[in-house]
Amino acid sequence: MTDNKSNTKKPTPSKVHNLASAMLEFQKLSVTAKKDGKNPHFRSNYSKLESVIEAVNQGNQFGLFFTQEIDYVYVSHRDTKSEPIVVTTVRHVNDDNTYVSKLPIILSDANMENPQKVGSAVTYAKRYTLQAVYGLPSEDDDGNEASKPSINISKPIPRGEDDGL
Repeated sequence: MTDNKSNTKKPTPSKVHNLASAMLEFQKLSVTAKKDGKNPHFRSNYSKLESVIEAVNQGNQFGLFFTQEIDYVYVSHRDTKSEPIVVTTVRHVNDDNTYVSKLPIILSDANMENPQKVGSAVTYAKRYTLQAVYGLPSEDDDGNEASKPSINISKPIPRGEDDGL
């Protein structure tokens, strides 16, 4: 069956009866999330969570849907300390199989007591676990800038001094 407006082939229900075949059909669309967020600190753009959700919801036509939850994992069997994580799970309406992506909420102890900082970290984790589990391409402009190697500037050696060579 062909959609006359966009001249694209529509999926037939027989092709998308489970999670794997539905994910394959979704990935054939080469979906990307629009970069509609601006980070003035790094002078970069990124995809907001809403744009990522809009992009992955194109998988609904194949029976795909997702859930996102905050969970806790224990970091040691000897210690009762736990760390919060975001868990994103993709499911199919006709299948019990799942694809799961997990990301810890990484903040200093002081920031864990700041609701705005926690909310930002949760949103970040939701965005990137959702992109990861659906296989959406992304460029983490914030992370690219933060991970650039630092440049050490050394004092120049005056002429005539031994440079050790």
